[in-house]
Amino acid sequence: MAWAVQVAPPVKSAKDGTLVYEVDQRGDRVPDFSHAGYGGGGVALPLAPARVVVAPVDGDDGERIQIALDAVSALEPDTNGFRGAVQLSAGRYEIAGQIRIIASGVVLRGVGTGKGGTVLVATGTDRRALISISGNGQRVTEGSVSLVSDEYVPVGANRLHLNDVGALKVGSRILLERPSPKEWIDLVDMQASPARTPFQWRAGKQSVAWERTITAIDGTEVTLDAPLTTSLEKRFGGATVAALVWPGRIENAGVENLRCESAFDAANPLDEQHAWEGVRFEAVRDAWVRDVVFAHFAGSVVNVTETASRVTVQDCASFAPVSENAGYRKHTFHTSGQQTLFLRCRAEDGRNDFTVGYFAGGPNVFVECHAERSTGFSGGIGSWASGILFDNVHIDGGELRLDNLESFNQGVGWAAVNSVIWEASAGRFVVRIPPGANNWAVGVWGLYEGNGSWSKTSEFAEPESLYRAQLSARKGKGALAALERTDFAAFASLSAPSLEKFIPDFPTRLAARAERQRASISSPALTLSANGWLIADNELLVGRQTDVAWWRGRLEPTRAAEIGASLTRFSPGRSGTGLTDDLEELTDKMRATGQVAMRHHYGLWYDRRRDDHQMNKRPDADTWPPFFEQPFLRSGKGEAWDRLSRYDLTRYNPWYFDRLKTFAALGRAKGLVLINEMYFQHNIIESGAHWVDCPWRPVNNINNTGFTEPPPFNGDTVKMADEFYDLKHPVRGPLHRAYIRQCLANLADEPNVIHTLSEEYTGPLHFMQFWLDVAGEWMRETGKHPLLALSATKDVQDAILADPERAKLISVIDFKYWWRTESGDDYAPKGGESLAPRQHLRKSKAGRPTAASIASMVREYRTKFPAKAVIAELDQADGWAFVFAGGSFAKLPPKTDPAFLAAIARCQPSTSSDASLDLPSDAVVLAGERGERIIYLPKGGDLRLAKKSPASATLTPVAVDLTTGAVHALPAANSFSMPAGKASVIWLKLP
Repeated sequence: MAWAVQVAPPVKSAKDGTLVYEVDQRGDRVPDFSHAGYGGGGVALPLAPARVVVAPVDGDDGERIQIALDAVSALEPDTNGFRGAVQLSAGRYEIAGQIRIIASGVVLRGVGTGKGGTVLVATGTDRRALISISGNGQRVTEGSVSLVSDEYVPVGANRLHLNDVGALKVGSRILLERPSPKEWIDLVDMQASPARTPFQWRAGKQSVAWERTITAIDGTEVTLDAPLTTSLEKRFGGATVAALVWPGRIENAGVENLRCESAFDAANPLDEQHAWEGVRFEAVRDAWVRDVVFAHFAGSVVNVTETASRVTVQDCASFAPVSENAGYRKHTFHTSGQQTLFLRCRAEDGRNDFTVGYFAGGPNVFVECHAERSTGFSGGIGSWASGILFDNVHIDGGELRLDNLESFNQGVGWAAVNSVIWEASAGRFVVRIPPGANNWAVGVWGLYEGNGSWSKTSEFAEPESLYRAQLSARKGKGALAALERTDFAAFASLSAPSLEKFIPDFPTRLAARAERQRASISSPALTLSANGWLIADNELLVGRQTDVAWWRGRLEPTRAAEIGASLTRFSPGRSGTGLTDDLEELTDKMRATGQVAMRHHYGLWYDRRRDDHQMNKRPDADTWPPFFEQPFLRSGKGEAWDRLSRYDLTRYNPWYFDRLKTFAALGRAKGLVLINEMYFQHNIIESGAHWVDCPWRPVNNINNTGFTEPPPFNGDTVKMADEFYDLKHPVRGPLHRAYIRQCLANLADEPNVIHTLSEEYTGPLHFMQFWLDVAGEWMRETGKHPLLALSATKDVQDAILADPERAKLISVIDFKYWWRTESGDDYAPKGGESLAPRQHLRKSKAGRPTAASIASMVREYRTKFPAKAVIAELDQADGWAFVFAGGSFAKLPPKTDPAFLAAIARCQPSTSSDASLDLPSDAVVLAGERGERIIYLPKGGDLRLAKKSPASATLTPVAVDLTTGAVHALPAANSFSMPAGKASVIWLKLP
């Protein structure tokens, strides 16, 4: 323990009851934390009138509750902004999905948390929040941007000067943003020094933002409704101020007086295949959770995200959480928002019980909260969370930290700044002072260390509660009544109408919801046409293919989006681009940006600690998200190399497979395709780090897989491919067979799926043969006929296509691991050499493919196998050349005319001269029945129709714009001259 230097308390009570603040030489002081909570602090939580009573039924109750909430949401708000409460009567409600409050003034209320109360049970295996209180959209600014003109605005201040007030006025909501230039990052020692690489902060990515309301304007001086929790310095860019608008945000919404539970596998005390969160707040202001008990959730029972503010969580408790005892689980009460108040909350058996996330602007407050048997620490867990107060917080055995977390979770660094611990007890306190900021601890009881500002250690603080004293000083003692417990008994009433009386057409609404779900299933399906195209609703599917991220990811809001999509990447408590991808948003974006297919495979490793490519066993289970979920289930037994429980390769991760199924279903509705790459070969070759956490490694599973142990490392490399593909092994062979069948069965009812064996399959022929044999066996048993793609090295592809029986199982030929160069030579590494594609490429001096060479590959294989589709992940360079060679998923313009795409699907690449056409020698033709032709002129030129050609009389000539995909009719004629040197397409269209 480092003995800390004692200083005078930063806040004292004067004899007249006022508070006296210590102000340092910069003008910084402890912020006024009383602005945290509903209504900006000191405002009693309202009790909305009940509008409808819902009682439980046998089976799922989620749809009934949701219909009631939607009906109340449609009511006009009263003068206080409330539409009303959905009152749940006593009983047990099973919820298979998620309950969503999406309108202002709507409350979900039960009749109590104990025996005879209301119990909501999250059933199933989805890792969701049971209740979501969420608006929509993102905060945006409008009008001109003003600059803060002060040289220095201190911590705790609520007044500042602007260079131009502009259209801002009293009552304006603003967004105040403090930048993060390199000079400031250097000051706080989070720069790219050797000690922090690769965990350095990035300039412009560590900015802090506050939402505030202007309460006064005097010339250029603006007064804000709540203080700043980080100083503003002109030398570091000062700050900007702009009017904040957020029309989709909701207010006055809450959950109260009930119990929430997450069902879990009782046979596995570490089960994680169930609901992770109790209540999540997003895009919401002035909301609450009160008098709610939570049990068995894996993550945060209450999660206030960065898009929420002025939220109160009051008199809530969490018991018996169920998950691995590992990093980023059991963040019991968590906020990344601002002005959040946690009051009298209790946590048992949590890990990080009272926490604040990345760049939370504060003030955020925990008052009179208690944790028992905590296995981790409370405090800031994300970079530069400022203005946190832990007031009368007691943590039994755990730690309370205002600290530099160094490399924790990829370099969080300074996690809590300008924050206060006041009258608290814990097993240990760690308080350190960042450069240019402060952290204070007053009246702490326990071991303590760090260079923080310590006062009255092992003594009682005065005043006893800083939050209560600040609230009383700001609003008067009467405001303390807002902190009292709610007496629901005095308000209890079930006089509102029942669900069936409130919504007379309730059965019709319930049926309509089911019909909408069925409608998505009936969307046009991906099919392989008889003439070798991949089509949906008789139209050729075109667009770019995209890959998932293999292993990278960040949690910082400003950096998460830098990483691409990944369907089975899981960020606890976080959703959105680069986190746990919202599949609706992702598929909408793919559709809007001209993407047609997502190639998916499992991740390179589970958690971000392995990003260092080291091979050593981890010292603990303090895992770093985002997590790349593996297809196999953790067993809850033993200890793997990453210190979580071992995998059971005979059981499968339902969240992983449900995500693929959900994406595939959305894909059908939106004309997208999932390319399901069952394996990921990269895990078994190249770096030893790729193998050490792999579920197949014996130390990581309970299945006795029999791989060489310790692994045969050669320096930092390893080659496990020969053992992995050894089908004679008595354990591994059956495991492979079962896993392949699982991948097929999971997506058996989803037609918009193409299955391939693996990402990076440069493996041996015999494993490809095995994969097809297992798939064929499954297809014969089930009567299902999924689309299988042959994706491998050229020798393996050609051997399978030369095998009459196995070739019958192939619907799609995928060019990915070999190509034809501009010179006409094939770059064709051999399969089974235990090398990754990039390793093969390093050994070769072959050139890269061109549009013409890829087209020649496609044309060759489409000619040999006209009933099979051909796709390519190779850069097509020219999508028009690709499609005219016969390639599916061509990179054509996103808005290419649908009728033209349907015409392509009716045609086939012509392999012989056409007497009805006189064309340049480089022209390419797609020919259909009844004389329909689509002609591609790579360099323009003249096109003539034979005088007696049917086309001259019955077909309409149409030009296709190669930039937009739009079409326009040409004048009827027997000859056409297209601009020389410019690619052109003419469609001789059927009437």
